[in-house]
Amino acid sequence: MDDRLESMYRRFTWRILSNYVSPWEFEQLKQGITDYEQWCGAWSAQARSHVERGDAALAAGRRLTAGDAYLRAALLYHWASFMFTHDKGQYRAALEDMAAAWQQAAPLLDPPMSILQVPFENLVLPGYLRIPSGVTRPPVVVMFPGADSTKEELYNLGDHIVARGLAFAAFDGPGQGIVSFDAPLRPDYEVAIRAVIDSLAGRDDLDIGRLALGGISYGGLFAIRAAAVHDRVAAVVSISSWYTPAGRFEHMEPLSQAGQYQHLGPDPAAVMESITLAGAAGRATAPLLQVYGGLDPASPPEEGMRIAAEYGGPVTNVVFDDGVHILNNVWYKARPLVADWLAETLTGRRR
Repeated sequence: MDDRLESMYRRFTWRILSNYVSPWEFEQLKQGITDYEQWCGAWSAQARSHVERGDAALAAGRRLTAGDAYLRAALLYHWASFMFTHDKGQYRAALEDMAAAWQQAAPLLDPPMSILQVPFENLVLPGYLRIPSGVTRPPVVVMFPGADSTKEELYNLGDHIVARGLAFAAFDGPGQGIVSFDAPLRPDYEVAIRAVIDSLAGRDDLDIGRLALGGISYGGLFAIRAAAVHDRVAAVVSISSWYTPAGRFEHMEPLSQAGQYQHLGPDPAAVMESITLAGAAGRATAPLLQVYGGLDPASPPEEGMRIAAEYGGPVTNVVFDDGVHILNNVWYKARPLVADWLAETLTGRRR
């Protein structure tokens, strides 16, 4: 097997399967892909089959079925682009097709999804918002992905959060998704988060006074940095993150190293060295939930202990001993736990 394929399946199978890819189609794709260069094309073709299924359902008046089909199409396009940054043409095309399918899904979901765009410096940060039905001015949870993930990968976690009466928004920032073509990940990512918060603060259908920030991997670290400087933040969630990613680049597998140039720029190691919670963790005072996997060598639980030792507010650390990075193999335990903690912290109620 191609070394890149071997690395993909060994490290990311659970991540893919936990995000709207059926085991059957995963196995069919796995059998058909014999060389990594086939990856993006094969996954994009499978995504198009879901778009076609959505089109047929919509024509028949089956809106919920159509919404689910477009949602799955978008996630398959995400996986088509995943770790395929070496081919810029295919990578960009898969991201653009993902955005189109996402747009088709948005009004058909329950509750529906609003597509958002936030101006930031010379960029536009794409995002989405879902507000639970029948709830007036709910608290809002805003989350950010990691370097090689996108906001779409956070949808299922958001579904758990919305089910508990909270609004959920997710955005791509510098270095993530289509934005990575215009700007790399930056150590002061919290300034982009401020632009997102300010954009939501003007809405009268959200209770911005009960705002939580969170993220996976890099997104978790940046949520903590944002909480240190934004006084609106009432709670923070960090999933599988670091005190600093300094020194990680030289230990990453080649497949992941290649993608860092797309997400972090021409000197990924230097960018990782510059990203840190030093001087920031102690200034954040909102309650913090940290979730780690005991089987995760990329961001081990010791990183959470280091953060907790300096953090300026109350910290809850949860370690799933059988969990991998971002807890994708035990998502059925981790995502409800995060949603419960957020609901109880922001509303004081259990659901």
